[in-house]
Amino acid sequence: MRNRLIGTVAAMMLAPCSILGTSAALGDEAVTPLLKQAIEDGLEVNILRLEAEPGFETERHLHPGHVFVYVLEGTVELLVEGEDPVRLSAGDAGYEQPNKTMVGRNASSTEGASAIIFQVGEAGKPLQVAQPQ
Repeated sequence: MRNRLIGTVAAMMLAPCSILGTSAALGDEAVTPLLKQAIEDGLEVNILRLEAEPGFETERHLHPGHVFVYVLEGTVELLVEGEDPVRLSAGDAGYEQPNKTMVGRNASSTEGASAIIFQVGEAGKPLQVAQPQ
């Protein structure tokens, strides 16, 4: 279960970046696109790095594509609707299934967190879709 939900962390990293190759900062997080690559069958790979300040939390959202995450520093908490919360610390990696509504956050109010996010999805589709209450 832990690995299955790790992709949720990716969610919190992907939303702010719509154009790769530039760094985006929104509030208490910064997302740096590392790679955007079309692959076979109309799919696309996006790789990003997230830097989340202490206390950072995403809006409620989902990811249309498959998300993989590797936590570099700190601890993140993944709150996927209908599932138990999951905490991932530096060195942890995992997978998030598409179309699961969730919130991701930096678990610390005093330390930053960072992670590498890898998403595979349909080319041209958004990386993250807001899911207001």
